[in-house]
Amino acid sequence: MTLSRRRFLAAGATGAAAALAHRAADPPAGLPRPNIAWAAGCDTPMPAPSPEAHLLNRATYGPTAAAIAEIRRLGIPAWLDQQLSPAGIDDAACELALEDLWSIKWDVARIKQENYQTGRPIANELVANSLYRAVASRRQLAEMMAEFWSNHFNVYHPEEFTGRAKTFDEREVIRPHVLGKFRDLVHGVAASSTMMRYLNTARNTKDGPNENFARELMELHVLGVDGGYTEQDIKQVARCFTGWNVNNTTWTIDFRSADHAPGDKTVLGQRIASGGVDEGHAVIDILVDHPSCARHLAGRLCQRFIADSPPAAAVDKVAAAFGKDGDIPAMLRALFLSSEFAASAALTDAAGRSVPAKVRRPMEHWAAILRALEVEAYALLQDLPKDAYEEQGAVYGDRAEGYLQAMDHLPFRWHAPDGYPDKGPWWSGMHVMLSKWNFALALTEGRIPGMTVDLWAQMQAAGIKRDAGAVVDYWAGRLLTRALLAADRQNLVAFLIRGASGGLSESVLRARLPVLVALLCDSPNFHWR
Repeated sequence: MTLSRRRFLAAGATGAAAALAHRAADPPAGLPRPNIAWAAGCDTPMPAPSPEAHLLNRATYGPTAAAIAEIRRLGIPAWLDQQLSPAGIDDAACELALEDLWSIKWDVARIKQENYQTGRPIANELVANSLYRAVASRRQLAEMMAEFWSNHFNVYHPEEFTGRAKTFDEREVIRPHVLGKFRDLVHGVAASSTMMRYLNTARNTKDGPNENFARELMELHVLGVDGGYTEQDIKQVARCFTGWNVNNTTWTIDFRSADHAPGDKTVLGQRIASGGVDEGHAVIDILVDHPSCARHLAGRLCQRFIADSPPAAAVDKVAAAFGKDGDIPAMLRALFLSSEFAASAALTDAAGRSVPAKVRRPMEHWAAILRALEVEAYALLQDLPKDAYEEQGAVYGDRAEGYLQAMDHLPFRWHAPDGYPDKGPWWSGMHVMLSKWNFALALTEGRIPGMTVDLWAQMQAAGIKRDAGAVVDYWAGRLLTRALLAADRQNLVAFLIRGASGGLSESVLRARLPVLVALLCDSPNFHWR
């Protein structure tokens, strides 16, 4: 069953969709309407997760039974240290599966050859790489940060050159620095082929200055909109980057001195001597050394992991850990071990009602479901559609990626340089909520090609009998890190046993399990990180 907007609205979702507290729509033919109004999303404060579950909710793409056992065994500080040093984590199984995505390891010449001669879906293999790693990698925090930095330094993927070159830049520029030094990352991104094309550095010449990269470098990437720069600084930074271009053979920087604006420049009050290509690198060092850089970056990280509007005290602590070059692991350690992070697990407003500190964005929600249900996600790596350099790139249809595409959160698909929004209200639209529900229901009903989850077998392996309360408790324990409120549990139990005179038979329970599990994935308990 796929829900339409009309059926979704008819089930009573309209008013509370933005608050993540909607009712479920009509079940498959022959089953009773669930009619679940989540108490946790209305006026009743939601129970907080444990500190371990809270960290997994924020620092990974969703808890799994294995991850919960591991963090309990190691303890939070040791688990965090492990995740901040991903090279020491055995991720061989994930890497082996990714061997099918040949192009993510190819050099520039091979990418060009295969793309032109065979039409191999190179752009879509990069998307598949990101999605599969989000679901299957044990290096979860590194994967979260790979997405964070690709989004921070956003380039729009579905364009012919970027669709090919982004594979090279993601591998050579972004991923080596996700848990390194911010200074090194900015230098690399500024000289990357995709950024130089996307923000027009390659068109920035002394005879036709282009300020796009200069403006976004300061406003988005390094200093922030209130970072202390002026329009004159933008013009001077643009002049420093004149002559930077893309070598079409190697997809690395090709400095063209004939296009460079000669003479000294002044940026943020500091003189930059005429020095050709080095002027651009001098600009980056000046910006990274500016006090606004540490605070801007700390604000973005705290917004990502603590709250849409993070407390100033948390931003201060993370900024203080920036150091000279932008020590990313030190900043993350300060963030995740802060009292403000711990408190963000259970925020309430002045009236005592639950308020969302962070809501799972669509990709996180999508990956969290696959992880919680232990779905083998190998289908993400197989039979990918051809590259389509169109408005939205390739169309994924009824594949798992198709549901994520309908939620508007496929990797690398945001048009503007500011990257996908990181505030919950942006993702509360009807089409997003409806697509989340349809994904969970299609998955649990076995309607997604290549992805199967045997709910009955998992339950039987855990020794759960045909007792409605025990069934609800089992799946709530598997999927949720916040306890169900009594009213919500009662409603779910009522759904399972409604009309089942003489006890809950195996056939009735098998028929209702997919809806029950999808309902739990649709609950506020699951939507909140």
